[in-house]
Amino acid sequence: MAKKILLIEDEPLQIEIYEKTISEAGFRIETLEWGREGLKRLEEIKAKKKEKPDLILLDIVLPDINGMAILEKAKSDPELKDIPFFILTNYSAPELEKRGEDLGVEKHIIKTAVTPSQLVELIKDWFGEK
Repeated sequence: MAKKILLIEDEPLQIEIYEKTISEAGFRIETLEWGREGLKRLEEIKAKKKEKPDLILLDIVLPDINGMAILEKAKSDPELKDIPFFILTNYSAPELEKRGEDLGVEKHIIKTAVTPSQLVELIKDWFGEK
């Protein structure tokens, strides 16, 4: 079965591009546009109402809450802490990267530094696929 990726991203054009590129690479992708939806999804996963994704791509700058709140919630919960995260953002700050590392983020990716196809290659490499 194809790996499932959950994208938490608020930019419509980015969503469209990532959904197309990631799904064409053979992954199942679902997108949430609000941080509150991300927190709700974590609760649904914990309650076994929704499938646990194989990877979460998380934007940090969301319109309602900071993406770090989602990451902190997941990594502080014993039932959710094993979900891998890639931070996918245009916001770059050393303290943000350090906090992500401390919480166990797999990768910190600056959106403008990688094309969607390069992102897919990073995902495939991380999953050990080629």
